Amino acid sequence: MKVFVVHEDPWHAGNPYIYTLIEGILQSHPDCELSWGREGFWSDEIFTYDIVHFHWPQTFMGRDSHSESDLLHHIERMKSAGVKIVATCHDLEPHYNQFADKAESMRIVYSHCDAIIHLGEYSKSLFEKRYPKSEHILVPHHLYDTVYTKVPSRSESLKYLRLPVDRTNILCFGTFRAKEERRLIINLSKQLAEKNIVILAPSFMNVWWRSFRLFYKRLMKWYYKCRYNIYCTGRTWRAVSDNELPYYYGAADIVFIQRLKILNSGNAMMPMLFGKVVVGPDCGNVGPLLRHWDYPVFPVDDMSHIGSIVKKAIQMSKSDLVMNNKKLQLQEYSTDSIANRLYDAYRQIIGLD
Repeated sequence: MKVFVVHEDPWHAGNPYIYTLIEGILQSHPDCELSWGREGFWSDEIFTYDIVHFHWPQTFMGRDSHSESDLLHHIERMKSAGVKIVATCHDLEPHYNQFADKAESMRIVYSHCDAIIHLGEYSKSLFEKRYPKSEHILVPHHLYDTVYTKVPSRSESLKYLRLPVDRTNILCFGTFRAKEERRLIINLSKQLAEKNIVILAPSFMNVWWRSFRLFYKRLMKWYYKCRYNIYCTGRTWRAVSDNELPYYYGAADIVFIQRLKILNSGNAMMPMLFGKVVVGPDCGNVGPLLRHWDYPVFPVDDMSHIGSIVKKAIQMSKSDLVMNNKKLQLQEYSTDSIANRLYDAYRQIIGLD
């Protein structure tokens, strides 16, 4: 079985999602040949594959010299050659202005799919109606347990990050994509109104002034720290390295997902690997996932009670729920388990099962 993954370099994709699944399949199923690369996708060799599997087509095309008409023609030729077109539904549409001009790429891919893989029931139900001719398969997001294998203690984490030991830490990971996400966190800070509760938001704001940049960065970091108890780095993109990431989770008491427009989020899964309560928006696949594990959710159209929801999560973090959940989550969402489910899906798509 030959599968081509549509990505220039899965090991430099911004997150471990694709390459960890590739490694998981190759380790357990040597009969599956997996390839990737921009040049390979546009070459005639693509017609020799059983499956061409898309991830984030808008990003792939946003960095490509080919037009969306070229993409459509290429996919039509693949289907004529008997190649199965597959896509993982990471997004319903581009996030805010991130390759928004390539939204048509997503529609082209989804509308030509033989099968669409979903990370949750919400998008699966939605797409079953929108694309009834496609096969829809549920393969949940996995934990990056093969990447982050060591979990530092709370004391080690606080020392590494130079954080006070007598604070309750709320971690907000990931890029802040719009002003409304920053307003959400500031609103949360105002409702909590407690000096002993700190919001760790490494990517909260970016400093882009060229002149006096260092001084301005320090000034703004100090302002958000003193005014709102928000600790940030002053950088929005790739603010936290893979080496540092476990320390942030080690220092966190709970994790808060600051998204208001979202379908899936790896930030909803990562806290499970580190045994943390997650608070997230009640939308897309995220809301049902968190409710399944009895974690709090907040309505995206009403921020008036977000402080009390977070305080409830802080209390939950001290209960047995988290550790009990973690054992089950590691079994259900391990990289090995999900890689096997994806492999089985491939076999199903090409009719081997």
